[in-house]
Amino acid sequence: MLFFSSLPVFFILYTLITTSLFTAGTIHPYLLFFGEKALLVLHGIPPRLENIGFMYPPLPVMLTGLLKGDVLLTQSVLASLISAFIVVEILNRVQSFRRAFPLIAYMTFSFPILYLATQRFDLYLYFFLVGLAVKLLYLYAQEEYSLYLFLSGFALGITFYTHFSSIYLMPIFLLIILFFYRNNTKKILPVSLVFLTPYLLFLLIFVYINWIFTSGAFRFLRNYQLLFSNSDIEARLASENIISSIFYMLKYTLYVLPVITPYILGIAFNRKLTFTLPFIVLFAFVYSNLFFPAVYISAIFIMHFLVTSELSGVLKQAALYVVLGISLIAAPAEALFSPDLHEKQVAHIFLGLEGEGAKKDPYQEIITFLNNREGKILLDDSGGYPLVYLMNKTERFILPYQYEFTAALSSPTHFADYAIAIKNQNSDLVYQRFKGGLKGFYTLFENEKAIIWGRRGKA
Repeated sequence: MLFFSSLPVFFILYTLITTSLFTAGTIHPYLLFFGEKALLVLHGIPPRLENIGFMYPPLPVMLTGLLKGDVLLTQSVLASLISAFIVVEILNRVQSFRRAFPLIAYMTFSFPILYLATQRFDLYLYFFLVGLAVKLLYLYAQEEYSLYLFLSGFALGITFYTHFSSIYLMPIFLLIILFFYRNNTKKILPVSLVFLTPYLLFLLIFVYINWIFTSGAFRFLRNYQLLFSNSDIEARLASENIISSIFYMLKYTLYVLPVITPYILGIAFNRKLTFTLPFIVLFAFVYSNLFFPAVYISAIFIMHFLVTSELSGVLKQAALYVVLGISLIAAPAEALFSPDLHEKQVAHIFLGLEGEGAKKDPYQEIITFLNNREGKILLDDSGGYPLVYLMNKTERFILPYQYEFTAALSSPTHFADYAIAIKNQNSDLVYQRFKGGLKGFYTLFENEKAIIWGRRGKA
């Protein structure tokens, strides 16, 4: 009952925040990426399932596609389901609404949780699934109910389709199983096999599909890193070996220490091997070169604290309020100085501060310019995906996945009325070929992000 009563509350809250940020011109690029790929699956010319992806985990795109490509709706629906489930877990654990209320309020207004719930449903889902796998594995060890073991393995398996770095979590789960059955070693092997089978099955399916369609079974691992690798130099250098990755992970933990104070105290009062899991998740991010030192990553600690810690039963109510209050204040305060510009912008908007609020979106300028003009548009959506999603007219674009793209790139006057080059020499094919100018076209528009050329006699 609590799940269904809290679900609409979270949905309304997250929808209002997400819509307000979007209206103000603030939306995480990953949401636009998932939205664009889902639109191409549904309405591309031609619509192709391959747009679900071979270079990136397909689940976020599939979920967006189920809701007809509306990525804002997907964000709110999925986040509210996860938050409502966490609320139920909190109440089941503390067995008292009076004791659960400060934890629920803390989760609702915690900046890292709010950020994921309104801007990064993919990461919110990934953290949730990892925590759920641990929870169910623990329940199986306690009650020996086979369904818990199956669901635990299934939850971990789905993480592969959400974030490829989850492959680094398998060793820690094996250690957890060893710990749970240290007094019954005969069960270690069968439990491990049943637990890891779904993950290995999902991995093999994805490897096979990649081999069939791209002739490279494991090419997706390298391509995924190229597509989503971070731009933080220190984090990139730390990913070169295990030792430097561990040190960088610990350094980040110290950076967000005020934010994760409840989690740290939870470890002090209740030492469990499973409490190491957030550190392992961070290590996996760093070592796979997919980590950026944003405050919202600390949500993994907060979520783990909420569903596993017994801190609310140990501390007095006043002391608990102080601990939670420190975390609530520290998170947005640190986000104001975050190296992640989007997180920094969202923190300023949340706190009602000026100076780093929503700025004029360069992509929106391009869309406004093109909306009243008809014709085909040549675009490389590796960097121009926001345009495809925000215009919501996939039929107008000639994109790299389409057969005519190569011909259009060679002779644009025969295929396109407009050509858009995203100013990125390393990735944008249109910019690489025509940055010095485009024969038969003239420059219609240019800003810091892109150049638009129009065919002579058309625009």
